[in-house]
Amino acid sequence: MEYIKRRTTAVPEATRNITPRVTEIVEAVRRSGEKAARQFSRTFDGYTGDLRVSREAIASAEAALPPRVREALAQAAMNVSTFHSFQRSMLREEVVEVMKGVFAGIRFEPVSSAAIYVPGGRYPLPSTAIMGVVAAREAGVGRIIAMTPPSGPDGPHEIVLGALSMLDVKEVWSIGGAQAIAACAFGIEGMERVDVIAGPGNAYVTEAKRLLFGAVGIDGLAGPSEVTVVADGTARADLVAADLIAQSEHDSQARATLLSLDRELALSVLAEVESLLGKLPDPGTARESWTCNGTVSFCSMEEAAAYANSESPEHLVLAVKAPGKALPLFRSFGSAFLGPFTAQAFGDYVAGTNHILPTGGTARFAGGLWTGTFLRPQTFLETDIGGARRLAELGTPISGAEGLPGHTLAMELRIGVDRS
Repeated sequence: MEYIKRRTTAVPEATRNITPRVTEIVEAVRRSGEKAARQFSRTFDGYTGDLRVSREAIASAEAALPPRVREALAQAAMNVSTFHSFQRSMLREEVVEVMKGVFAGIRFEPVSSAAIYVPGGRYPLPSTAIMGVVAAREAGVGRIIAMTPPSGPDGPHEIVLGALSMLDVKEVWSIGGAQAIAACAFGIEGMERVDVIAGPGNAYVTEAKRLLFGAVGIDGLAGPSEVTVVADGTARADLVAADLIAQSEHDSQARATLLSLDRELALSVLAEVESLLGKLPDPGTARESWTCNGTVSFCSMEEAAAYANSESPEHLVLAVKAPGKALPLFRSFGSAFLGPFTAQAFGDYVAGTNHILPTGGTARFAGGLWTGTFLRPQTFLETDIGGARRLAELGTPISGAEGLPGHTLAMELRIGVDRS
């Protein structure tokens, strides 16, 4: 593998050790509830309004949506719903007779409540509201609330509220950061605690989710966005460059990687990135991210697959002649985008796949948000008397070897063994 451009970034000083501060915030909310959440909103966001967004404000935000934006959001929600409904249909109750008279089953039960965290920050993300809320709804979650930070004195971004209104989310809170995660985990005045929290956020949100896992379920720990593009000589340099830029503009820590099977293409993509950056209205974040974190390599397909499987990227783009044939080589990624027409940005917004995906290499053991995030697999067992006899014959020698006579007794009594 030949490196043509290497990343040079380091972990920012401000995010190297935020655990003590996040722990303070979490503990304050646990002790003082709404009072602490309100104080942190004032301190971090300069927000002094109501923490719960009124239904009137939510409905007003939907009414203010531009028609084309509203139409696009509605279709995006429909596509996400279609794909996630399909996922749910795969997870159905089943029973199998594992041996004569012994019946084992599995069912998938939704959690009772979930909170969807919708980031604020530099850009409002109504698409994240769709991804989280629709996945939870298709899973069958009864109570879905949304947490989104205030963008100013009037509360959250209007477009985020508008999207939440379209999704019929009635409980929306204008709280962000670690205090939002703690409020969901413990509950505050007017808000019952939830079973699961899902959605990406900044480093404080992620650290709070890490600290509170166990007290509440979480979808995962989100980090900076990532894309790895594998491209051969059939790929268009401008399309490859555009996919790299699309992820780079998320934030200055985003990582974009090109693994090129053609050296000339790699050089062309480098030139195209510079050209396309010059056409953006405000290329600052994308340029900083690409300069510090962008990687370009010339390699073989085997090397590309080995590298990608090791890195386990959030997004994998296969810009190669036969992407379907290449895909089996790649076993560790959040979501893959195949062929020249499949922009990774389609998955971010409207295609139906979820954009809340594992980052930081966690795709090697975790997947993206899906209906299963909000479902609990529950097994059940039933035996008839014949099955009980067969199981007892097998189970009692094991319980005896383990030195657990109570287990032996429970099995023998089922089949009428008199131990008196």
